[in-house]
Amino acid sequence: MALKRLYNLTTPSLGGPNTGVLAGGAGVQTAGFSPNPGISAPRIEEGQIEVLDVTAPSNIGSSGTVLATPAASGKYLVMSPITGAFGARWKLQGPTPQQRIPYGTGGVVFTPGAAQVAGTNVDAGYAVSTSAGNEAAYGTKAVVQVEGPCQAYVETLVGGSAISAGMYLATDGAGNLTYAGASPSAGTVVGIYTGATIGSSVSIPVLANVYLAPF
Repeated sequence: MALKRLYNLTTPSLGGPNTGVLAGGAGVQTAGFSPNPGISAPRIEEGQIEVLDVTAPSNIGSSGTVLATPAASGKYLVMSPITGAFGARWKLQGPTPQQRIPYGTGGVVFTPGAAQVAGTNVDAGYAVSTSAGNEAAYGTKAVVQVEGPCQAYVETLVGGSAISAGMYLATDGAGNLTYAGASPSAGTVVGIYTGATIGSSVSIPVLANVYLAPF
């Protein structure tokens, strides 16, 4: 595990304290210091990895004719160990809610894979049927966050409970996070909720603050 850094700069600006000059247009040199912070709040450095997003739609018709559908930012991906021996192939989590996910094999999309457009971009390859479900033949590169603060899609319909800051989160079986339950099974908790309270029975996922952590 690489060393994590704590960023605790809450008052220095992006340029003022270093140069003693306020921001301005070309040729402007005004002495002073700006109170605008360069980092809004203290945070621990996140852990991110690059993967191939092989997410494909559930209905692909004839294998090899439907484009892959890389997951959007905030969705939860998991490794596909059956079709990729070296951990590079990942796809949208599902269909099992509260899936047991070993640390480093699941995370939230930080930078999504490129959209696939027929005749323009089919780098991920067409969707094909595999022993692990439908997947893109090749996949497109995405950045996934496996640890630290980020924004993820959260819903409360599957978890059956409102979610407030400090509550444990698990996967919902559709690429989102939800309440892990009062007595979650070992390995099912993937993070802690840190955003504003979300009421119960919210079926449309809300992009909210979470902290991913190994449990």
